[in-house]
Amino acid sequence: MADGLSTLDSMIARLRALPDLPREAAPEVADVVHAELTANIAAGVDPNGTAWPLTQEGERPLQDAGRDLTVRAVGEAIVARLRGVFARHHYGRVRGGVKRQILPTSKLPGTMAVAIERVYGRAFQRVMGGR
Repeated sequence: MADGLSTLDSMIARLRALPDLPREAAPEVADVVHAELTANIAAGVDPNGTAWPLTQEGERPLQDAGRDLTVRAVGEAIVARLRGVFARHHYGRVRGGVKRQILPTSKLPGTMAVAIERVYGRAFQRVMGGR
């Protein structure tokens, strides 16, 4: 009987820890989001995988955009920030008006959502699986 109560108490403690999971996993989620965005920049594609238009010289644009990209956790929220000229490119507010989207603006792209789900899955297993 004591073993059963001990197991039940342990499960209750893990369940009580679940509300803290988003905040505790947020820094790892921020790292994953940053990695996804940086990979997109390197590939010259928007968050959905659509290639950016090449420059007038036929080059892949915005290869240095990652230097002005920050992604961090603020509580349980993830904040991605793009500064400088790269932010203007994101909105198409540059000479020529060519928009090259860098940050997701509505729905999370599939690859990013899957990466985030993996982080939360591991965090859930750590809490509920006792690992």
